[in-house]
Order: sequence, then C-alpha cells, then structure tokens
Amino acid sequence: MTYKKSLGNVSTKYYKMKEDLQLDTGNILETPTIAYETYGKLNNEKSNVILVCHALTGDAHAAGWHDGDKKPGWWNIIIGPGKPLDTNRYFIICSNVLGSCKGTTGPCDINPKTNKPYGLDFPIITINDMVKAQKKLLDYLDIKHLYAVVGGSMGGMQVLQWTITYPDMVRNAIMIASGAYSTPQQIAFNAVQRRSIIEDPNWKGGKYYEEGVSPEQGLSVARMIAHITYLSNESMYEKFGRKLQDKNKFSYDFSTEFQVESYLEHQGSTFTKKFDANSYLYLTKALDYFEVRKNTSLEEALKPVKSRILIMSITSDWLYTHEHMEEIVMALRANNVEVSYSRLNSEYGHDAFLIENGQMNYIISNFLSKARVKDVMSHTTLTLDYTADIKEAAELMMNCNKTHIPIVDDDKEIVGIITAWDLSKAIATNANSIDDIMTKNVLTCTEYDSLHKVIRKMKEHNISGLPVIDKNHKVIGSITTAHISNLYEK
Repeated sequence: MTYKKSLGNVSTKYYKMKEDLQLDTGNILETPTIAYETYGKLNNEKSNVILVCHALTGDAHAAGWHDGDKKPGWWNIIIGPGKPLDTNRYFIICSNVLGSCKGTTGPCDINPKTNKPYGLDFPIITINDMVKAQKKLLDYLDIKHLYAVVGGSMGGMQVLQWTITYPDMVRNAIMIASGAYSTPQQIAFNAVQRRSIIEDPNWKGGKYYEEGVSPEQGLSVARMIAHITYLSNESMYEKFGRKLQDKNKFSYDFSTEFQVESYLEHQGSTFTKKFDANSYLYLTKALDYFEVRKNTSLEEALKPVKSRILIMSITSDWLYTHEHMEEIVMALRANNVEVSYSRLNSEYGHDAFLIENGQMNYIISNFLSKARVKDVMSHTTLTLDYTADIKEAAELMMNCNKTHIPIVDDDKEIVGIITAWDLSKAIATNANSIDDIMTKNVLTCTEYDSLHKVIRKMKEHNISGLPVIDKNHKVIGSITTAHISNLYEK
C-alpha cells in the first residue's frame, strides 16, 4: 500500500443542537454542543461517509495536525490519503463523545440553569446516549446513510450500538478490541479508578472547578491503573523488564525504583494536564452500564443488525479478550449476519489498535474494498407502468432528468427498460406503444452484488446504470457510474 502525504492542518468544528437531548435515564440535556472534525470530501450522493468513534479519553481530532501540535490526531496511522480510511475516497467524521471534556458538552461545561459548571449535576449518560448525539450531528449534516462506522475499545461499543439502534443506516461496521457488555473484571477496574478520584481531597464532591483546585493525584492514579490494563505482560517485559530507573541497585525504600513505575507515574501526571476528572467518572460509568444482551441473550439483542461487520480482536488483549469478541461473532452468525473475524497478532495488548498499523491497514482495507451495490445504490425507485404511453415516458424522463426508466407490470416486477435512445427510435419509427420500443432482456443487479461485478457488467455492455431488484424481481433502486465513481474508482 502506498501512503501519500498527510492531511496537513485540520480544525475542530462545533454543532450546538437547537433541541434538547433525551437521555436513556429519562433526564434531559439542554441543547448540548458536539465537537467534530471531518476529513475528505463528501460525494454528491453522500454515500461515502465513514463515522469514526473514539475510545474512552479520545477526542474528535482523529487525524491531521492542529496548529502547535507535537503529534497528529490519535488515528493518523489509519486516516488520510492512501490509508485504509482513504480521504481521497471517503468522507470521514469523528465527533467527541457526550460527557467528555474535549469540546462536547460534559460535566466541566456551564449548566445553563445555574451558570456554573455542571459538576455532578451533569446527568448520567450511556453509550447509547453517545450514539444518539452522533445521530443528531449526522442529521444536522444531512447524512442519511453511513458507508461504515468504525471504532476500537469504547469506540467499538459505539459501533455495535449503532448497528442495533440504527440498523438501516449503517452499511458496514468495524468493531475492534471491544465488547457487547462490560465484564465484572472491567467494572471492578473502573470502580477502583473512580474511587481514587473521589477519595482525593481536592475532588470536593465534584465542585472543584469553583474551588480553583483539581483532584490531580486521584486522576493520576486512576490513569495509572487504566494504563496497566491497556498493556500486555509481554510488552511490559519487552519495554521495561525489571530495569531500575536511574540507579544500579535497590534502595530498599518506597521511592520510585523500577522503570515501569516511573513510566506509569509519567503517564498519570501527563494525563491530569489534559483530561477532566469528572468526565473520567462519567465515561467509565457509561462503560459499566454498557450491556446489549436481552434476557442474557446476545443473539436476541443482535437481531436488528443488518450491517456487514468486521470483528477484530487482539491476541494479547486481556481487557477485551478474543473469547469475548468471538461470542459476538457467533451471535451475529446465528442471525445470518455477514460477519468477518480477524485476530490481530500483537504483543502490545489492548492499545495495539492504536499502534499496529501494518496488520490493521491490511485487514481494514481488505474489508472495505469488498463493497456491495447496497453500499452506494440510490433507493429512489422511479418506474413506469407497462401500460403507459410514450408521451408519459418522455415527460417523466424530462421532468426527472433521467435517461433510463424501468418498466414494471401490475405486480411491480420488472419487465423491461426504456431509454432516451428508445424514445428517439419511437419518433423515427412512429411507434405508439412502450412495448414496441422497450428493451425486454433487461440487465439488472441485486443489492448484494459486489461493485466489482457491477462495474464489469457496465463496462462490458457499455451502459451507465442498472436497476437494482429484489428476489421477486421488483425494482428497489438503481445504481449508476456516478454512484460508484466517487467512492470506488479512485
């Protein structure tokens, strides 16, 4: 794969909802703001949109550079020209999740009722609430369908929720190193992290904003605990072993002695400078509440799913194990969902999806390249009854700016097609009936045909479009070279 230049400088945009957001708890969040970034160009049919969902402490800045950045967006290895999420081909959207502190409304923002920071007055949120907020953003951008939704870790939970809550909107989904519910072990780690924040004297019941202090010590410890779960034993051995930090022998005291201790302290300290403690409480709680199973049945919960799905686990990830992800694969297959499963071989643990660009690039690119007619077709079904006369056909073509119109019988099954060329022929031959001039041996495709197959058929017969039919030969849409060109033939 050839990687071209980077995206260069990008900027964050903000959408303030004009309406309130109804949350899963029944609470209302007044006109929240959503921070988001976009990369690439939206095609005319708006069929090339990929939504990227970030992990726990991520943000909308997924790729490219902000002015003054020392490093690019958090998934720059995946997003950009010539990369798996190719900005020459796709229009990428990444928004900051609800409850965060990175531009989207969260507990550190001003409560319009009090003109003070929300603090603990901010309502409890869920993964589904995050997805509902993303849907509001897409409504604002007038996006009706997603070519794909992609995410790892907490982002993967959002991906799965998207396929359940908005099954008709998502055509492809990629879920990496995530789960269908939080396990008791994951909940336990989150609980200890929250406790370290709450027990910090500077937390002050969540009202530390007004006090001019911050529970830095508690947040730092929380991040240290979390970071351990993101790594693997193998990667920690490789990176640190049992090496001492700036000394050759043990001190036999409680000072920082091992390199791994120093590394974790640095990670914790750095994190406190860029993340809000209350947001950390809310987001980890949202993880705890995540559970899509219905009556303990994952298969039942995933019945609404219509997307083609890629599930990717990481061999050394002990936070979201491959057994957990294979459970999702089996439930999807039980529902006859088209699902692919890949195990990313890495020693980097859970964080491998942010690091392992080689394997990820191959797996994601291969999955997305297998596009189907369903992914880009128009669902507008302009047809003409076989009893119509030639004048009606001409008027319909002229008024709707169409050059091809499928002809259907009383059962709405396709029986032919009429083109602008056929109308010219009708004038030349003084034909009166559509039946005299229409093409009866119609070339068609189904929504599940590959774009490779459709492109070959169009080129072979020198045509620019095909009716899309269902198993009963009823017209359900159309696909043209215009639908394909912006997305596929780059």
